[in-house]
Amino acid sequence: MDFAGSGVVHLTGGVSALAGTIVLGPRKGRFVNPEEFECHNLPLVVLGTFALWFGWYGFNPGSTLGMHDGATGAMAAQVAMNTTLSAATGGITVFILRYFIMKKYDVGGLCNGILAGLVSITAGCGNVECGSAFAIGLIGALVYQASSMLLQKLKIDDPVDASPVHGFCGIWGVLAAGLFDWGKGVDHYHGWSGFGCMPVSASDSTCQTGIGGTAIGAQCILIIMVILWAGTLSGIAFFALKMTGLLRIDEYTEEVGMDVKQHSPPKAYAIGASAASAAGPSV
Repeated sequence: MDFAGSGVVHLTGGVSALAGTIVLGPRKGRFVNPEEFECHNLPLVVLGTFALWFGWYGFNPGSTLGMHDGATGAMAAQVAMNTTLSAATGGITVFILRYFIMKKYDVGGLCNGILAGLVSITAGCGNVECGSAFAIGLIGALVYQASSMLLQKLKIDDPVDASPVHGFCGIWGVLAAGLFDWGKGVDHYHGWSGFGCMPVSASDSTCQTGIGGTAIGAQCILIIMVILWAGTLSGIAFFALKMTGLLRIDEYTEEVGMDVKQHSPPKAYAIGASAASAAGPSV
């Protein structure tokens, strides 16, 4: 069960990102002077996050593939509500966690927490209740924070936390779609049947029971296959690029930054120069 793509979209991208970061290796000095690698423009990060969040309302409710009657309209509304709850819960959870860890308000963490909640609910947004969406977003935030810290501990340089957000939360999202299936993931199972449970047969509309284990097993197979497929192909592609010298920029460009090499002017603003001018000449 993967309603809108926690596995086939986000896990695929997250695993590919992880393969790329491992093959490429960390940026020069990344784990020596981490303060030099802070976000360039946090307002644009926030703007991009809300643009993605807005787009998710086309991505998830749109996966109903139609809103031409009351049933599909109600399903799209349920999906939209689940998407909202999980995203908001994920963002708030990471924001609070980062405050207790860093003793600072981390807006970047808030943004990635929102995305973690969105990725986590994408697989099960059409077959879980609103209370479950809250729990899925909460756990997704914890998964994101733990996996982000794990990659830093292993000195794997993922500049925007793509693999924790999309890969690890994608895994959780696929599992959650089976575990929280309308609150009865280990008893009745709905899956792609929407609000109705999966019938025993075409002629018997009685709800099937006791198939939760089979459903979770199917979710695990999906996760394993996506990891093997995306990880293997991406690893081969990135390794080939590395061997041909096409994967990494030259040392000088890495030192001064891509903006200096490719853009004119290289900065969107010069805060240091403005501050110096305002202070006047030194005596």
